[in-house]
Amino acid sequence: MQKQSRNSNNKRNSKRPGKSVGKKQKLIMAGIAAVILLAAIVIIVLVIVRNDKKDSENEQRYRLGDGIVIEKASSYSGEFWEDGSDKEVKDIWQLTVTNTSDEDVQYLKILADADGETAEFDITTLTAGSTVNVLESSAKAYPDNEQDCTYNIENLARFSQERSLHDDIFTVSVADNWIKVENHSEQDIENDIYVYYKNVEEDDIYRGGITYRIKIEGGLKAGESKEKQTQHFNLETSKIMNLTYE
Repeated sequence: MQKQSRNSNNKRNSKRPGKSVGKKQKLIMAGIAAVILLAAIVIIVLVIVRNDKKDSENEQRYRLGDGIVIEKASSYSGEFWEDGSDKEVKDIWQLTVTNTSDEDVQYLKILADADGETAEFDITTLTAGSTVNVLESSAKAYPDNEQDCTYNIENLARFSQERSLHDDIFTVSVADNWIKVENHSEQDIENDIYVYYKNVEEDDIYRGGITYRIKIEGGLKAGESKEKQTQHFNLETSKIMNLTYE
């Protein structure tokens, strides 16, 4: 009977080391998992900090002063509208630019430096609070290293007088590809008359830095009207910006 009791005790004692090893393994695995989780959290934090730093650098790089902000730089394929040719282009440099000031801009030239090569973006009639998609003036390709490019304003001119259609003198009527100007006043206008317009995309962003215009040469006599054909005017996508005659 004593032998059986001793053997039973030996069996119970022989099981305890196995349980202890199992607990140690679980603790080790839990420790490894915690280390992996901590490493993952550190990596995520570093990525977020790096991205925030990059976003901050881009924000600073894109703020050009005088209320001019580059919203983004991108690659564009489609019609090249900046010279009025509408030729097909592919993967060229496009900037989305906003005038955050409360003053209309008559002319703006932005220069971009890409590894010593200069790109130019010409913008006309950028009204206060408006945004434009402008293509590089010579259709340069979008650079792979755009994130390293620097931007600055070479020239900025605001309107010397408030934009106007002078509707106390003129009536401007439009149709697809046509603009008509009538002098409804009692005075003869002898100077050339210019009507300026821009095209607008669905999200109210101006399409192109270019501003189109028509010219009424020699002015208009009182009560006289003239119309001009212009291929880029569309009732749905074009907007009359201003009229000048002095």
